[in-house]
Amino acid sequence: MQVHPLQRRPFWGKVKMNNEELSGDELREGLLAWFGENSRGLPWREHYVPYQVWISEIMLQQTRVQTMLPYYERWMARFPDAPSIAGAPEDDVLRLWEGLGYYARARNIQKAAKILVKEYGGEVPRNFDLVRKLPGIGRYTAGAIMSFAFNGDYPAADANAGRIFARLFDIAHPSGSKEFAEAVWDAATKLLPRGRSREFNQALMDLGSLVCLAKDPVCTQCPVSDCCAAFQRGLTGVRPVKAAKKVVTQIVRAAAVMLKEGRVLIRKRPASGLMPNLWELPGGDVPESISPEQAIKRIWLEELGIRLGPLVSLGVTKHSHTSFRVLLHAFLCNGDSPARSLETGPHMRWASLNELEKLAFPSAHRRIIKALRERLAEP
Repeated sequence: MQVHPLQRRPFWGKVKMNNEELSGDELREGLLAWFGENSRGLPWREHYVPYQVWISEIMLQQTRVQTMLPYYERWMARFPDAPSIAGAPEDDVLRLWEGLGYYARARNIQKAAKILVKEYGGEVPRNFDLVRKLPGIGRYTAGAIMSFAFNGDYPAADANAGRIFARLFDIAHPSGSKEFAEAVWDAATKLLPRGRSREFNQALMDLGSLVCLAKDPVCTQCPVSDCCAAFQRGLTGVRPVKAAKKVVTQIVRAAAVMLKEGRVLIRKRPASGLMPNLWELPGGDVPESISPEQAIKRIWLEELGIRLGPLVSLGVTKHSHTSFRVLLHAFLCNGDSPARSLETGPHMRWASLNELEKLAFPSAHRRIIKALRERLAEP
C-alpha cells in the first residue's frame, strides 16, 4: 500500500487530551493526505446520497464492511429510497436482513422510513437533532450521516476511530466504558477540520480498517505514527484497553421439521423478545436431564398437540449471540394423529419449500432448511 509521506509541520494548533499534547494540524494534514491516496471505493461514497449513507451506517453497526456489502447491494436493489421501504411488508424487510443479525436495526429502519415519508417528504433531514430523533439512530450515527451525507462539521467516532484515538492519546479507560466513549468523542470533536469533516472522518475509518488494526497494527505504514503516544511508548498492543469479558452461556435447543404434502410446519416468533416476528421451525430448550430427542417430542406434544413418531437427525448447528451460544439439534419427523386439533393462522402455518425462501428465519434455522433440501435431493 502506498502511503503519503507525512509532512512535518511546526507544532501549532495543538490539541491536549488526557495530558497528551499533539499538533492538530499535523495530524489532520497527515490523515487527509493519506486518505486522498488510500481511500476505499465504497458504493455509498460515489454520490453520498443521504438515504444510502444512512442505510450503510446502520448495516455497518457490529458488522464488517466485506460482510455487509452484498446485503447493501441487495437492499438498494429492492429498497432504493425511503418510500419503497416504508410501504414494504415486514417479512420482506426481515428476509433481506436475514443473516446480518440484530434485527431491531431493520425494524428501526422501516419505522424511521415511515417518519421520513410522513414528515420530511421521504428525505433525510439536514439537521443533526432531527436525524438523531429517528428510531435506531444515536449520537455516532447522526454524526456520521451529517458528516458523510452533508459534509457537516460533526464527529463520527466509530470503533475504528476509537481505536486510533486510544492509541494517539494513550487513553487508558476500558473500551466500552462511558469514560472511553466520552474521551473519544471529545478527541474527535477537537480534531475535526471545519469544512472537511467528510474526508477526515472517513480517513479515520479507513486507517482503522487498513493500517491501525485491532491486532498487529501496521505502524510502519501509518501516516501519523509520529503523533501516536502509544506507538512511541510501545503500547499499541494494549490500546485500547479491553473491556472485561462477558460470561457466555451455552444453550441447547431442539427443532423439528414436519413435512406434509411437500409443505413444512412453521411458526412465527413472538412480537417481543429475541428475534421477534421471525419465522422458525417449532422447538424449544433442551433440559439437562433429557436428550434432544426426548425434549422435542415433549415440546411438540405439549405445545402443538402432536405426538411425534421416529426422528431422523438433520444435524447440529451452532449460532453465537452477544451473551450466549446456541447448540441447535434438528430432526426430520413424522407425526401421528394430533392429540388435539392443530390450529394454523398468522403465527402458525404450512409453507412450501419455495415459500420458505421468501420468509425470514434465524440463521440457524435457515441452515436446517438447507440441510432439509439437501436430504430431499438425495436418491
